[in-house]
Amino acid sequence: MSPAPPFHLPTRDLAAHKGNFGRVVLIGGSRGMSGSIALSAMAALKSGSGLVSAVVPDRCLETVASFHPAVMTTPVCDDDRGRFGSDAAAQIAKHLSAADAVGIGPGMTTGPGSLRIVERWVGRRGSDSANNRCVQPMVVDADGLNCVAELGLLGGFGGKAGSQPHLNLQPKPERFESVVLTPHAGELQRLTGTPASDRAAQVDAARRLADRTGVTIVVKGGPSIVVGGDQSWTCDTGNPGMATAGTGDVLTGVITSLLGQGMSPWSASCLAVWVHGRAGDIAAARVGTTSMTALDVMGSLSDAFRGVSPR
Repeated sequence: MSPAPPFHLPTRDLAAHKGNFGRVVLIGGSRGMSGSIALSAMAALKSGSGLVSAVVPDRCLETVASFHPAVMTTPVCDDDRGRFGSDAAAQIAKHLSAADAVGIGPGMTTGPGSLRIVERWVGRRGSDSANNRCVQPMVVDADGLNCVAELGLLGGFGGKAGSQPHLNLQPKPERFESVVLTPHAGELQRLTGTPASDRAAQVDAARRLADRTGVTIVVKGGPSIVVGGDQSWTCDTGNPGMATAGTGDVLTGVITSLLGQGMSPWSASCLAVWVHGRAGDIAAARVGTTSMTALDVMGSLSDAFRGVSPR
């Protein structure tokens, strides 16, 4: 018997159109890592989003566009290494205005252009200027998290590997309450200073980080744990075959999609982690854990979602 999902999907009206199911924007990619943002975008489509756009460095456009004909691709300026250019942060502005949710980070590197994007669209969520902030729910993953750590955007957390995380005693900033972070152990170490080898300490650091900043955090691993506010939920799906490149990018797309469909950061994160793990279990039954790839997990999302009823 399959485990039960923690939340239901939003109900779909018979008269609905694609605009009713979320317009999501995924920001990321670089030369040599175009597949990361493509996986996120395709996973968002498979998770029910009505419209999905991938914002990528210009020279990555054709590569990302070739993965799926239903993913819209938007180029912004790049540098001579195929990373986001220095003006990319400003160019992204017009593409976020109509979005219902945003995912940022997969494959983007931590180059200067990426740092500017994260500083502007993650770090300025409390800005008075609508042109300088992203008010939509947001998922930050992969190099987006590394940029957050490098910039010190979470109010004093962070530090060198093995150091004790510094607790910011300022009140919880409201501007981060619609943000979901999805770190693996190494990324969480860079965010909090807690060693990747100490799982219990990392989960505790994630809880404190969530309490201080208002974010929801998916602590990826076996099993994945979602923390936010005074809540904690441990996933009961997933398997070791999912420890392979690209599966985290798929998860980013699933969470962003559910946020775009109107779910809260907490419920979207928990349900996405459950569906993602269930898709991995279905894939393992088909191809085994040794040969499983991120494409196998994504290809099983439709079967996983069949086990989630609408509310």
